Amino acid sequence: MTIDQFFCYGYIMKNAKYNQNILVDFKGRIAQKKRIEQYIKNTLRYFIPRLRRVVSVNIIVSNTLEDDCYGWCLGGRKEIEIELARSSGKESFDLDYMMLNLAHELVHAKQFLSGQLSPYHFRWKTKDYKGIAYSNTPWEREAYKKEDWIYETFWLGKG
Repeated sequence: MTIDQFFCYGYIMKNAKYNQNILVDFKGRIAQKKRIEQYIKNTLRYFIPRLRRVVSVNIIVSNTLEDDCYGWCLGGRKEIEIELARSSGKESFDLDYMMLNLAHELVHAKQFLSGQLSPYHFRWKTKDYKGIAYSNTPWEREAYKKEDWIYETFWLGKG
């Protein structure tokens, strides 16, 4: 166990009782719902340790999404909706790949819940990003930067 794993695991176990205010609901078929629910709760608790209000995280699992997207996230400070695709084009996703996609969307969930990302505009920490290519926005760059670490730490348990 690395030092990061030790502190991360210890932090989650110490704060496990606080995960009760994160409510997760699933729509659509997906395996290992209990494990995925814990993955979501542990990830959000890690990034927002002082979260005390009740928040709802609704996970929708669909066969495909528009524009061959792998997933998307919308929300605000109390409710998050994430939709994940089982496939894109001719490519089918296994559960692990879907969890990597979920890791990316959980970064956006953290951004909405903490108020960093506005649900109504292309605003990040009060700055307007209209006219900037979506892949170059700070919220998208952060999601790509953190998705592998989240997946490896909270899904695979590697840290």
